[in-house]
Amino acid sequence: MKAIIRKLFLALSFLFSYNTILAQNELPPINQKIVDFSTKSMGKKVDRGECWDLAKFALDYAGAKWEAPFDYGKIVDPKKDTILAGDIIQFEKVKSSNGISFPHHTAIVYKVISSGKYLIAHQNFNNIRKVGTLELDLSLVTKGSIKFFRPR
Repeated sequence: MKAIIRKLFLALSFLFSYNTILAQNELPPINQKIVDFSTKSMGKKVDRGECWDLAKFALDYAGAKWEAPFDYGKIVDPKKDTILAGDIIQFEKVKSSNGISFPHHTAIVYKVISSGKYLIAHQNFNNIRKVGTLELDLSLVTKGSIKFFRPR
């Protein structure tokens, strides 16, 4: 009986991992265009170099429907929903235990590393006004709020 349960567990684990990988490889077209825009913008200054400019120009490039200042799409909850590359993140008064803080910041999920861990694309962080990446680990957040948006 234990062997059967173990095999079933392994099969379900494989299917979950496969579906997670599949979900990342089959992004909605708008999300894919946002990732593409982020990729072609790496190391460059988008517009004025403000953090918000990267999201604005990526959303416009993708043909997304959104409204300024911070309605980037449907709110998604990382505790319940699958976060995808191309989702937009809005940080408010965020501090983390690794010393990173985002008083008021906008970024793009560039890559999903694992549940709760993301590589984000952003600019105007530490006074660098060019697009770069940073790893975000939600388990290290100690203060503030983070909202994820699914572009439409």
